[in-house]
Amino acid sequence: MRLNPAAFNRHLDHIGQSFRWRKAFACPCVDQNSGSADYNCPRCHGQGVIWNSAVDAKAGVASQSVQTRWAQSGRWEDGDLVLSVQGSSPMWAMGIFDRVTSMNASDPFSMALVRGAPTERLRFIMDSVQRVFWYHQATGEIVEGKAPVQAENGSLAWPDGGAPPDGMQYSLSGTKRLEYYVYDQLPRNRNEHHGARLPKAVVLRRFDLFGRGFNQGSA
Repeated sequence: MRLNPAAFNRHLDHIGQSFRWRKAFACPCVDQNSGSADYNCPRCHGQGVIWNSAVDAKAGVASQSVQTRWAQSGRWEDGDLVLSVQGSSPMWAMGIFDRVTSMNASDPFSMALVRGAPTERLRFIMDSVQRVFWYHQATGEIVEGKAPVQAENGSLAWPDGGAPPDGMQYSLSGTKRLEYYVYDQLPRNRNEHHGARLPKAVVLRRFDLFGRGFNQGSA
């Protein structure tokens, strides 16, 4: 059986899942001697990588046999996802550390933050906000706040009011998009044939693990 790349592209364009892809670039703050990023860098926030604006694209989730092959490779981590990326997708140009957000799935989250603190920044994309509350300093009663809006750098703001007081620790709960970074291409990938882009399998790892095990990946 021969693969028809054009037909496969049309198939995944039609039934593939929706993603947002952001190209990764090394941050100039990285120390040339140690290779470590500046923890106080206002752009990468110590991650050593910055990302372009998001590009909407579609791709398919690889078959169970391909997922199993990766799981048996010895480099698998819980939550890894293998995508089958068609040549017509912008995501075909993905490289290591690129950021990929699934637009078809979400997870719940609940966390405590401090209003106005340098750490008041989300490392994920909120899908919805279910509740914001804190304890009144004088009475200890629960105070319900309003939902914040999230900037591209993860910071939070309350343009319509209902924010916690400055310095107040508060609870934020809702749902977040499933987010990944590109860990590697599946071994033995063949990307082109006589100049035609072939579908390729790309391994995604949960973004929560970003910064761990980089030496296992390859560009």
